[in-house]
Amino acid sequence: MWKKVCGPMKPLSWLAIGVIIAIISATSAKADSHALFDVERLGQASEQSVIFIPGLATPGEVWNETAEALGNAADMHLISVAGFGGVPAAGEGDFIAPLVNALTDYIDSHDLDNVTLVGHSLGAQIALQLAVARPGKVTDVVVVDSAPFFAALFNPAVTPDQAAQYGQGIAMQMAAMPHEQFMAMSQQGLAVQSISEHGQMKILGWMEASDQYVVARAMGEVAGGDFRSVLSEVKAEVTILIAWAAPSPVSADQLLAIYRGQYAGLEHSSVQVVRDSRHFIMLDQPDVFMEHLQTRLMFEE
Repeated sequence: MWKKVCGPMKPLSWLAIGVIIAIISATSAKADSHALFDVERLGQASEQSVIFIPGLATPGEVWNETAEALGNAADMHLISVAGFGGVPAAGEGDFIAPLVNALTDYIDSHDLDNVTLVGHSLGAQIALQLAVARPGKVTDVVVVDSAPFFAALFNPAVTPDQAAQYGQGIAMQMAAMPHEQFMAMSQQGLAVQSISEHGQMKILGWMEASDQYVVARAMGEVAGGDFRSVLSEVKAEVTILIAWAAPSPVSADQLLAIYRGQYAGLEHSSVQVVRDSRHFIMLDQPDVFMEHLQTRLMFEE
């Protein structure tokens, strides 16, 4: 997703920071395949279930370093959404709601309980809705640098209707532009996605491998969506990790206040700043990210 600043929403070219990253290092066979997503299952099926949901244009391999660190201490389900990062595209129309429904079916069909959802950016919006859909099965949600009403991060005065119109315009413009322009736009925002050049190049590679039309559809819903209404229905414990690194248009304390406002509707939550990180906390600060994740999973070091 794009990085946050307070002020008017910018033209589409500024949304180049919506590009996303993944790391290639798959070590086990793919367990399931669905019309809207694939799943790679790692770890031990007898351990606590953790479903990892990546963000825009990102396949499940973005979590590989995290999965390697957890080893056999969890039953891990790495989601790769159709159309993102080289996974063949599928479906038309709405993007988020059908994916939430498909993941709900996945939880039911695999009889998963005591589930922890870990979602990055767009993936966190999906995770929170999934927690509402299955309150008896989802116990924890870890939100990685995401907000339920992204448009308000740019313009606090924007209304949901204005945001929806804005999102529709973004989707149409992204889908229609020549692919070379689409990639040039993506390249403009690399520095705000990851602090490392290695991470930035991965971002660009996975955006190149993604389906431009699918990315446009998803980006339009994220840019125009307001998912704050579902927060009061989330019964799981929610940990929100937000990235901050200098230079930034706001201080870490100011950013913390902004995100606490966005998530005010949650009953059980904590918001924590991860410093010296850009959008991909699990890549820029993997040790800090693992500490937070292990705390939620109650794992031993």
